[in-house]
Amino acid sequence: MGKKILFYKAIIWNVFGFVMMSVLSYLWFGGWIQSLSFSLIAVIISIFTYILYELLWNKFIKRDK
Repeated sequence: MGKKILFYKAIIWNVFGFVMMSVLSYLWFGGWIQSLSFSLIAVIISIFTYILYELLWNKFIKRDK
């Protein structure tokens, strides 16, 4: 998988996650400002950790082939 495709895949997945997390954190915090702030920070961190995970995974899988 190319790095550009990997980045787009991560973005799409995290948009979905952002919506779900926003709704759930709204139920937890009771306010949209806190909910959206929390969700935005979590999604930004998640995008980069997902990309790092995929790159490391692909690096180790290629060694086994």
